[in-house]
Amino acid sequence: MMASRTVLVYDFSVSLDVVEEFMYRHSRDVVNRLRLSRILESARRLAPERVPVYISDVDALMMQYYDGGRRRRFIAFELKNMRKSVALKGSYVKVNGKQYELHYYFSQMAGIDFYYIVRVGDSYYVWNVKRAPVEFKWMGDRSKSTYDYYALIPRDFTAKVEDEELAFFLSELVFKG
Repeated sequence: MMASRTVLVYDFSVSLDVVEEFMYRHSRDVVNRLRLSRILESARRLAPERVPVYISDVDALMMQYYDGGRRRRFIAFELKNMRKSVALKGSYVKVNGKQYELHYYFSQMAGIDFYYIVRVGDSYYVWNVKRAPVEFKWMGDRSKSTYDYYALIPRDFTAKVEDEELAFFLSELVFKG
């Protein structure tokens, strides 16, 4: 398997103009997310009372239509790419606690399914935040700046899916479920 830069060097079917446009739009998207977060933080600081907030995004929000478009179903997704040493702690999958709390409460209040998809190497751990138990815990090493608030999801409540099977798995889960 060639490295992605090598593929772009030798595969002339991918125009450099297309790559440049993609990179430009992607970087603008990152800047826009940061800009909106800063504006929301500035607005919070202008409020008469200090209200604690946590700002996060959702990687994908999907709407499915049923019955010729009369009924709709909303599903949210969060995709993480993590190293094995970071994501897997004993019999748990570990993710950012504050973000997970926000996604959990969002799914509960909105009444939608919210799936976490955590890529670890060539495998993915997939679960619905409404159906998986979670333990929130402060952990890490303060001297290495890794001490933070984490969500621990038991691996028994996740599906481990290999890279080449993820599309089929999601098709079964989302479109036939």
